[in-house]
Order: sequence, then C-alpha cells, then structure tokens
Amino acid sequence: MAETSASSSDVVAAVRTPRARVDAVLLRILAVAFTVFIIAYIAIPVLVTLVMSFNDASVIRFPIRSWSFKWYEDFFASPQWVDALKSSVIIALGTTAISTVSGVMAAWAFERFAFPLKPLVYLLIMLPLFMPGVVLGLGVAMAFGDISIFGWDIYGSRGLVMLAHSLWAMPLVFMLMEATFRTVDHRIIEASYDLGGRPVQTFFEIVLPSVSTGIISSALFAFVISLNEFVMALFLTTRDTQTLPVLMWLSLRSAGTPRLAVASVVLAGAVFVSLALIIVWYVRQLRKT
Repeated sequence: MAETSASSSDVVAAVRTPRARVDAVLLRILAVAFTVFIIAYIAIPVLVTLVMSFNDASVIRFPIRSWSFKWYEDFFASPQWVDALKSSVIIALGTTAISTVSGVMAAWAFERFAFPLKPLVYLLIMLPLFMPGVVLGLGVAMAFGDISIFGWDIYGSRGLVMLAHSLWAMPLVFMLMEATFRTVDHRIIEASYDLGGRPVQTFFEIVLPSVSTGIISSALFAFVISLNEFVMALFLTTRDTQTLPVLMWLSLRSAGTPRLAVASVVLAGAVFVSLALIIVWYVRQLRKT
C-alpha cells in the first residue's frame, strides 16, 4: 500500500514538473513581450519627434525629404521661444524649491509626530494631486486675479505659477518622502538625542543625509512635473511669463512647424537628464553602502 502511494506521488510530481516549466517559460515570454511593448510605446513617439526636429521643410511632414539643423537654429535664435524656455526653467526651479522643502517637512512631521486631525490633514495634502488641472488653474486665477502687492500684480507672475505647480508637485514629494522616512532607523535619532544633539541639528546632520537619495529623486520629479505642466500655466501666465508648453500650444493652433518638434525634444531631453541624474545618484549611494 505504501509502495502504491509513493509511486502515485512520483507520477504526479513527474507530471507537474514539465507543466511548471511550461508555465515559467510562458510567463517569461509574456513579461518580455509586455516590456518590449511598453518600451516601444514610449520610445516610438520620442524617436519620431526627434527625427522630425531635423526636417528641413516648413511644415511637419513625414517621411523627411531633406535633413537640416535649420529649426534648432531658428528655435535658439528666437527671443520668444528662448524666453519661454527660460520661464519654464525658472518656474520649475522655484516649484522644486517650494515643493521639496514643504513636502519634506510635512512628511517628517507625519512620520515623527502625532497631532489632532492627522488623517484629515493627510487628505488635504493629497487632494490637489487628484484634482484636474483646469479646476486648480481656474481656481487660482479667480482667487488671485485682482490682488496686487505694492503695485505688483500677482496674477501673471512667475511666483503664482510656482505656487500653483506646487499644488501637484508637493503631494508627490510628500508621498515619496513619507515612504523614505519610514526606512530611517529611529534608534540612531534617539542616540543623537542622548548624546546631546538638538532636534534641528539631528534632523539636518543625521536624518537628511540618510534620506538624500529620496530627496534628490523627489526634487527632480517635482522639477519635471513643473517643466512639462501646461493646463495651469495656460490659465496663469501672460505673454511675458508664458512657459514653453503654453507657447507650443499657441503655436500649434496657428502653424505647425518643426520648431514644435525642437521644443518637444528640449522638454524630453530635460526629462531624460533628470532620470539619468536620479539613476546616477542612486548607484553612487549603493556603492557607498
């Protein structure tokens, strides 16, 4: 009887082994196919835009008949497009500073301290991330449209756009940093307190260096979000402060020249550079540890 049960289990195991191998191979094929599809889905539009930026024609046309750097020279020789690019970079840097500082402080407060209505405050912080850009842009425009400080109009200023973009960037920084702060060993913090370290000193000398990768990643993500944001900037900028995405939209409505492809390549290049910086910083931190 025992021999019969042992032989039957061997048969079942022999049947399961080839089936498990087939399932593993099938899952691997599906994973590779899905990865290739995602990469192609992302890469093809970027590559087509890059190719179109070298088009010598006066309109966006595919396939390209002649190649030229004509539209790159036109882009960087145009004060309007260069000023729009400068505005985008300045606003993105300001948004990065505002959202990173506020997001890091808020995440540390939620991780370290207990206070009344904590779930409600968490909901209010995350709420703008799920609001449409039209609603946020229109709301900010109506709220600050007629306000001026010492004769300086807030509406149409880069500072107002920075604050509006921070409504999206700050919750993202908060979410990333909250998860990062959970990895901090609080015994090190308590040891710093026992050795006479003040809370502010401990935070800047012990906590922040240990979460530097998360801070850099959050800041670069905030920069990219602000640099590419269009809807709120459309409501809040004027001709003197319009960002590159806004100018691209206005130009697309009038004439679709390859200059738009050049502007798209510039924005995409900024995104790829930011991602490369994140990867390089992460690899350096791994080597240190």
